[in-house]
Amino acid sequence: MVDKSGLNYHKALNVCVARLENDEEENPLNVAKRFFRLGVVLSHLGELGKSIDCFNTAFTMRDREFEVESSNSQWRKFHDYQMATYILGKQRKYIASLAEGDMVHDLIKQRWLKLLDEIENSEIPFRGNDLSQWFKSVKIDFPWSQEDLEELFAGEGGQLEEEELLECVKITQQMG
Repeated sequence: MVDKSGLNYHKALNVCVARLENDEEENPLNVAKRFFRLGVVLSHLGELGKSIDCFNTAFTMRDREFEVESSNSQWRKFHDYQMATYILGKQRKYIASLAEGDMVHDLIKQRWLKLLDEIENSEIPFRGNDLSQWFKSVKIDFPWSQEDLEELFAGEGGQLEEEELLECVKITQQMG
């Protein structure tokens, strides 16, 4: 007998993500908060890849103006790679608060804008359409060592309380 619970879980998760991404009537900040919470839950469930995808979506949605202004697949590749690098470098493999995620997103955005400026002002012309390999060599000095301070801010700035976390898990389980 084949256990289909994992397959059903992934189908439900994909449906959930698709609905959130395509809900045009919903306030983008509310949708972003749901992606953030889903990212935390997925990280706790060991679904790190999906968790990172949710965090990427959440924090680019929270900066919607910049996202629309720079609608560039290179930006998203850079952002997604750097956000994954940050999360994977953490002791706990998730973003603990909206403030933390916004700060990391802003660091990534600042580095991106600096890269664009460096490319534009470079004496060596950059050729080619896909610079993703070069972007992967860019190192951002992320504040990984501050994780111990996160617990001081429990309940503040979008941090998930235990009750909210359990509610997110229930919602995720009901989708199957």
